Amino acid sequence: MSWSKVSKERYQRPLGENETFIKILGDTARPFNREHWTINIIVSVTPLGSLVTGNLSSLFRDAWKALRFSHPTIAAYIVDETKYVYDIPDLTALENWAAETFQVIEDKTVDEAIASATRVPYATMTFFPKTGELLSRWQHWRTDGIGSLILMDDFLDLAAQSAIDSSSLPWGEETVRLAQCVEEASSIFRTSGEKQDKQLAQQYVSSFGHAAGAIGIVSRAPAETSPSGACFSRLHLTEQETKAVVQGCKARKLSVTAAVHASVAGANYTLATADDQHKHYTSTIRYSLRPFLPEPYSGRPYASTIFTTGWMFPVSSESSWSDRANAYHTEYRKGLSQSYISAHREYAIGLCNLLRSLAKDTPSSTDVDISSFGVCERFVAREKGTVERGIRIDRISGGLDMINRQSVCHVWTFRDQLCLNLAYNEAFYGRAEADSFLQAVKNSLLHELR
Repeated sequence: MSWSKVSKERYQRPLGENETFIKILGDTARPFNREHWTINIIVSVTPLGSLVTGNLSSLFRDAWKALRFSHPTIAAYIVDETKYVYDIPDLTALENWAAETFQVIEDKTVDEAIASATRVPYATMTFFPKTGELLSRWQHWRTDGIGSLILMDDFLDLAAQSAIDSSSLPWGEETVRLAQCVEEASSIFRTSGEKQDKQLAQQYVSSFGHAAGAIGIVSRAPAETSPSGACFSRLHLTEQETKAVVQGCKARKLSVTAAVHASVAGANYTLATADDQHKHYTSTIRYSLRPFLPEPYSGRPYASTIFTTGWMFPVSSESSWSDRANAYHTEYRKGLSQSYISAHREYAIGLCNLLRSLAKDTPSSTDVDISSFGVCERFVAREKGTVERGIRIDRISGGLDMINRQSVCHVWTFRDQLCLNLAYNEAFYGRAEADSFLQAVKNSLLHELR
């Protein structure tokens, strides 16, 4: 599945199975001219030194063009649902691509831009001068949460450097940096036989059966309601509250993600109907494959490819917060074995077959799932450049476009604050309901870890 040169100016490779799986999910929103699970990364920035009086719109546009040469896969696109294609640009093509994918918006907020966004073939970057915010949007088959943070960090690095001239760009040399799919990257672990790979893959595919009959939160929208814009509710704990959570987790020998996961489970029960309180809660145990792969796949050069995985994990309605937190902690601590990575291609094939077998009118889940970015400073520095010419990153926010009735609680820390985002669709839930969910998560955390 390596990239191959098919003409003087074009490279292509087949989509990997994991990319295909996420593409199928994304395409469920195609009838509404949207893409399910598009990744949004938002940063609020403050220019430093000479950049205070500089033309930031022009600066960021030039940095976006330069990022294409560092990570050319951000400009690749899919043809015939099976092929990943990259065209080597000349100056005119580069300017056309930048005009299509980089925007400066004065008359909308970030949230309004996300809610009104439609399908596009490429990754995009948008600058909001009034608020000093940058919004990057990445199709999930193109990258994952960690990869999108790294891409934003590299973009800000370029913006903080001295002015970028088009003549200095490595024209035509960027193709050596086209990213491979995870199946290619993980092939070194394929020591198991095909039969063993298929058996292990089926074991993990079967975990999705736990979604049947699981608890969900109340949506008052009629069954025939079509999805609308993707929305976010945000709640940031103070530094003092965050410190209390971290200390409480250390005392209980829990990871912060496991503790938040347990509180997300509890909030699902808080917002469910009384008739559903006996049901189990099923959610995703998510892993990044990056730490388990060798260089260069584990490093920044492969930011623009999807190296994420996960499986479904149930907890009983009768379990306590501590029971759930310990169960999640144990599951997260398992890591990924070489046999799991070896079987990942077969696992993705099984997930593709599962999605294709579902009836078109199969209702989506109504639960709130969880996804953790971890400590964002591992991927995005707090400052770029120097005090004479630099950028301070004040806040980071992120989350998926949800184009069905399921929601996702995203969690991360940045600048010593624990941050929660609830990604939901405005056709099915209101802001008050979303805010209530996050408040329930916070209250649970502070109560259980007091």
